Amino acid sequence: MSFFSFGLAVLLYPKMSAFIKLSAHFWLIGVFGIIHGISEWIDMFAYIEQTKTPVVEMASFVILPLSFLFLLYFGLISLSEQKKVSYTHIKFVVGTLLLMFAVFSFQSDNLYLEGNVWARYLFGIPGIFLTSYVLFMQKDAQGIETLISAKVYLFILSFSFFFYGIFAGIVVPKAPILMASIINYTTFQEYFGVPVQVFRSFCGVVSAFAAIALFQLLRQRTEMDMLKLSSAIEHSGDSVVITDRNGVIEYVNSAFEQQTGFTKKEAIGKKSNIVKSGRHSIDFYRNELWATILSKNIFRSYMLNKKKNGELYHEYKAIAPIVDAKGNISYFVSTGKDVTEQMLLEEKLRELAAIDKLTGISNRLRFDEVLQFSIDRAKRYKVNLSVILFDVDKFKKVNDTYGHLCGDDVLKMIAKIGHDSIRKSDLIARWGGDEFIILQSNIPSDEAQILVERLRHNIESYNFKDVGKVTVSFGVTHFKEDDTKESLIKRADDALYEAKEHGRNRVEVK
Repeated sequence: MSFFSFGLAVLLYPKMSAFIKLSAHFWLIGVFGIIHGISEWIDMFAYIEQTKTPVVEMASFVILPLSFLFLLYFGLISLSEQKKVSYTHIKFVVGTLLLMFAVFSFQSDNLYLEGNVWARYLFGIPGIFLTSYVLFMQKDAQGIETLISAKVYLFILSFSFFFYGIFAGIVVPKAPILMASIINYTTFQEYFGVPVQVFRSFCGVVSAFAAIALFQLLRQRTEMDMLKLSSAIEHSGDSVVITDRNGVIEYVNSAFEQQTGFTKKEAIGKKSNIVKSGRHSIDFYRNELWATILSKNIFRSYMLNKKKNGELYHEYKAIAPIVDAKGNISYFVSTGKDVTEQMLLEEKLRELAAIDKLTGISNRLRFDEVLQFSIDRAKRYKVNLSVILFDVDKFKKVNDTYGHLCGDDVLKMIAKIGHDSIRKSDLIARWGGDEFIILQSNIPSDEAQILVERLRHNIESYNFKDVGKVTVSFGVTHFKEDDTKESLIKRADDALYEAKEHGRNRVEVK
């Protein structure tokens, strides 16, 4: 019964041994315990009755090596996962031992007796001692190293297996085999005065106690950690959503309720797309989000979602697939951080970086970026491109006469008139000081010059507050196939210089 108890303890608590790296294979020890319990019961029955029927001998011949094989395989597969042996070596070792067992057992006159002995020598000794070693080495496994009680139970379990290896693998039935004729049940009982089965039973009891105590301890630790994790998730500042593999919500935390306005009752049982804003394409959801998580990878991206009241919010979303023991996706865990304020701030900073503070139109940096893009597009698609550079005639006199504040007002109004005079697809920017620049793409050259004349007239006819009338001079150039940013700007600047030289308040094309 001690081995039955040990085997059941292992088989009933496999998931509770999650702290042990090799817990996935602990079921092998459990099967060993159940089968070996039957074998020990048969052995004790034969000892008490002082006889063995053919049925009992046949059962012992099959069951005993089978139980040890489970133990041997556990030890070998554990070493394999520690990269100490390969799976090829495991097959070779097990195959060799099986062959030796068959040869040694079937060539003897007493098949069942010598089969019992060779099963202990070939399978029992390496299987039990190897398992003892593997269990001993688990003391430093993840999750065990900080649990003193767990280490103690592992030590007990390891040493109980070690001593069981002596009592069940070395001390064997008396048989015409050299070692079995020297150390066997008879010599052991003569020396100690009690059957070896008593010591083996004691080892089984100790193993059962240690295994049950260990798994109970690990179960308590797991439950405690799960409680901590649950509390941490519930009180996390980030929203947490758990869905099944079809996207149906099974859990949301308090942060999700605060972030979206949906209560747990309203969210659970609904699809996760209840916060879908409609601002992302179908391809985004199908080819990026779902394709990523269904391939068992983590999806990370910024998303624009919608609250219960219809308000949009930016969220940094991470969705991780959780797989079961067979590698199948069982559910998804999604975490989300509301980054609306951060995104708005970044957008504002981008705007500030691209906008001239005084006039409110684009600055030189922004114009440079758009100009380079427009040149590349003009070269690729063979479209027209015009650059118009202009400044205020005798602007220094305006500042000196009326003051810099009035001069600033003039610049702001010229920027407004310029902005109102161009097309929506055109770009006007402050080039520096009292200079402005306009970029027109995909417009015939003659139409660009008409726009410039209209702008010149609009500024000339405007009555500026406190200043009165001012005029501007224009330099215009059109894109050529071998142009660069620098060559375009230089030609426009040369044309503006000529306009100044020829009397101001005029347009020159170069």
